[in-house]
Amino acid sequence: MTAASLSAAPFGRSASVAVIDVGSNSIRLVIYGGPKRAPLPIFDEKVACGLGRGMDTEGRMSPRSVDMALRTVSRFVDIARSMRVSDIKAVATAAVRNAANGPDFRKTIERECGISLRVLSGMEEARLSALGTLCAIPDADGVMGDIGGGSLELVEIHEGKIENHATLPLGTIPLLESGLSPAKAAKKLIAPHLEELPWLKNAKKKTFYAVGGSWRALAKKHMETEDYPLRIVHGYSLSSSRSLEMTREVVDISPGSLRSLWIIGRNRMESAPYAAALMKSLLERTGVRDLVFCTYGLREGCIYDDLLPEQRSLDPLIIMCQEIALKMGRSIGDGEAFCRWIELAIPDEYSGNPRLRLAACYLSDIGISEHPEYRAEQVFLRILRMPFVGITHPERVRVALSVASRHATIGDLIRRWEVSDFLSGDDIEEARVTGLALRLAYTVSGGVTRILESTRLERTGEKLTLHMPDQIPHPETVGRRLGALAKAVGCDYETIAREQDNETVGWGT
Repeated sequence: MTAASLSAAPFGRSASVAVIDVGSNSIRLVIYGGPKRAPLPIFDEKVACGLGRGMDTEGRMSPRSVDMALRTVSRFVDIARSMRVSDIKAVATAAVRNAANGPDFRKTIERECGISLRVLSGMEEARLSALGTLCAIPDADGVMGDIGGGSLELVEIHEGKIENHATLPLGTIPLLESGLSPAKAAKKLIAPHLEELPWLKNAKKKTFYAVGGSWRALAKKHMETEDYPLRIVHGYSLSSSRSLEMTREVVDISPGSLRSLWIIGRNRMESAPYAAALMKSLLERTGVRDLVFCTYGLREGCIYDDLLPEQRSLDPLIIMCQEIALKMGRSIGDGEAFCRWIELAIPDEYSGNPRLRLAACYLSDIGISEHPEYRAEQVFLRILRMPFVGITHPERVRVALSVASRHATIGDLIRRWEVSDFLSGDDIEEARVTGLALRLAYTVSGGVTRILESTRLERTGEKLTLHMPDQIPHPETVGRRLGALAKAVGCDYETIAREQDNETVGWGT
């Protein structure tokens, strides 16, 4: 399969979609734009209403939190409608689900805000959270855990399919309100619940996917501690041993030292040791090989749930790159054409991952508006920090270096941004070769697909040959850049210029 064949038109392109998530700790509005297979947040705001905190003896949400929640949802609906969002999905989770006055709260929201509020069962919440994980990581294999304020959702995912799932009363609020220390909560509350789920052990030597704000906060803290060069939580991966070390440090922190967790935010400080205790218990119980943090969850799952099977099968990374290319004024066919042009000439040992090469081709013109002196670095940082899913951190670095290499040598970038540990020497060389090939393609065509397709770059044996029409633009520059690519892949090179019915051999070594 060629890289270009991995692409498909972005299904589900439509007006923006809004999701209002009425949670136990906070209520959040996220408005998404772009294709539904790879929804990109264009607005994100939350308000801590604390619906799950301080319920009375009859299990009723407090009047104060209910009033704040009503005003928050009303405002969020107004924002969404002002932004011309026609599709507003509103869901409520554990607090509303379990509260004695939950049904009255739902009716009030629907009457006063003019929307439908879907109160999710525990199993529905677990399923949607898992769908959100699959939206971002289609090949997920292991167990997903989504920690919320009121509950914990656990789902077994096997080769991209949802299998066993459960919801447990182990959210940060019940753990905090238990009055137990994090270590004692792990023994007296967490362990008994996990023992009732024997299927958790099916994830042994697989991956645990951590979803939810409290666990994302732990990732941010660990990145800060480790001075990790890429501060993007999604896709942050740790081995099981390093994950256990991280959780132990937070579980054992003394109450007086909680301020050292400032990086995770004031609202997370108090609950962080409990979230860490829960993660530690799950890592030990499952015996997973590694831990991966995922920023997609329930809200994205609500969108993914509406997609057809053929839409779900699309690669989210490629769909996102196509969307970016379209916003730059390029067509989807442009990236595919450039990818086809260079893949015929790159030797197998430099071919790398075809989907990453295709992604680089879609993004290859992303630096067009940058100052030439800073273009390579700006391109590198922009791609490195984009909200991509369907891509690991090392893969981010490889795509960013590929496109940056179109503009300049990348050695300085690798050293300055300390990304050498992400890739092997072969990975770096593959990125460099892709960038050199893109640079040659743009020199030959000026970025015009029609002109590019009138030429052909091919490798036969130990020679790289560029077939050109009779009018060769900037022959010295073309020859120099062809030579640089040939040198990088260890080939001789030549150009063949077609002159009516004749062919003229040009530069070569």
